[in-house]
Amino acid sequence: MASSLDFVANGTPDEFVQALVNEVWEHPAVTHTYLKRLASGDLPNVPMAIKDYAYQYSFYNAWFTRYLDGVIQQLKDPKHVDMLMENLEEEEGIPGAEKLEDRPHVEIFADFKQRVGINSDYIANQTPSTTVMIWRDLFLHKCQSPRPGVGLGGIGLATEFIVPLVYPHFVHAIERHTNFDDKTSLFFRLHVECDGDHADQIIAVTREVAKTMEYREAIRFGVRSSLNLREAFWDSQLVRALQMPPAEKITKELLKPMAMSGAMAGCL
Repeated sequence: MASSLDFVANGTPDEFVQALVNEVWEHPAVTHTYLKRLASGDLPNVPMAIKDYAYQYSFYNAWFTRYLDGVIQQLKDPKHVDMLMENLEEEEGIPGAEKLEDRPHVEIFADFKQRVGINSDYIANQTPSTTVMIWRDLFLHKCQSPRPGVGLGGIGLATEFIVPLVYPHFVHAIERHTNFDDKTSLFFRLHVECDGDHADQIIAVTREVAKTMEYREAIRFGVRSSLNLREAFWDSQLVRALQMPPAEKITKELLKPMAMSGAMAGCL
C-alpha cells in the first residue's frame, strides 16, 4: 500500500488523500487497545474509567469551537469556510433548548459528565492529566497555524473523520458494561449519527486544497501529528484505567444497536 509520503510531491490529490485516509484507519488513535478494552469491558472498573475519561476529555472538548474557529480563520476559499461554518453552528446548537439533543454540544457533554457522577466534590479531588493539557494546547496551536493546510488536516481527517470509528466504543462501554441511565450515551450517539455529508465535505475540501507540495506537506503534518496527540491521550487513559480498583462485572445486551457502517460522519 502506497504511503501518503509517496504522494506529497507526486501523484494526484485523490491519490494523496486516499493514502492519508488509509493511514488514518490504521493509526493507533483509531485502533487503540484502550478503546477496544473499554468497549469489551476488559478493564478493572469500566464505570470509573468512563467517569475519568469524562473529566479528562472535558479539558480538550471545551475548546472545540475554538479549534474550528481557528481553522476557519485560515481558510481562503469562501466555499470551504461555509462548509466548516455549518459544523460550527451545529456545535453551538440552541442554548437552553427544550430537547437536550438540540443544545450546544458542550452542554450535552456537561450533561454526560453529570450522569456519570462528576460533581463539585469529584472535581475538587481531581486534576487534569499532563497529557490532556498538552494535547489541548498543541492542538489549538495547529488549528490556528497560519501555514495553509495544517489546521485543516488536524480538524478534518485526524478529528472529524474518525468520530464513527472511535465513539461507538464509548457507546458500547456505557450501554453494555455500566448501569448509567439511558441518556448517558447521547453525546456519543449524536456525534456518530451526525449528517453523513460532513465526512464527504472534509474529503472534498482536503482534495481541493491538496494541489501543491506545500499544501500536502502541511495537511499531512496536521493529520499525523494530531493523531499522535490523540494516541498519547489514549495511552494516558489506559494507564489510569488499569490502576483503578476492580468493580463488579456488568454485561448487558446493547438495547439500541448502533450502525457500524463505513460512512464517516460526525463532529468531535
